[in-house]
Amino acid sequence: MKNIFKGNIALTVNHLFQVLLVTYLVLLLAEELWAGVVSNYLNLNYMLALVIILGILDVFSEPQIKKQKKATKKDYLFIIILAIAGFLIIKLKTSSLGWLSWAISIIAGVLIALLSILVLEDNDNEVE
Repeated sequence: MKNIFKGNIALTVNHLFQVLLVTYLVLLLAEELWAGVVSNYLNLNYMLALVIILGILDVFSEPQIKKQKKATKKDYLFIIILAIAGFLIIKLKTSSLGWLSWAISIIAGVLIALLSILVLEDNDNEVE
């Protein structure tokens, strides 16, 4: 299938999709942690529909050729911070399960770290 969008329009669609996706995920996380903080003002379903539509348009846009960079210590530090944040959020949401909450949280934190490192190192192999 031919690309619908090319050049600057494709770039705009891509950036808009990325910004809306990250915004949606942050708002969804805020809503999960503090019920009502977002849903009192905004229906996240409408935003999700917009993210899906922009994602579909982005798929049919001209792909950008990006040069991959080598992973740095900052990348690994960021992965560790995200794994700890994932551990804490899951522990908070499952705290009523007792000892099982600890097991689920630890496994999830380790999985977040390992999968992130796997993706990061897979990108590094493509550069060489």
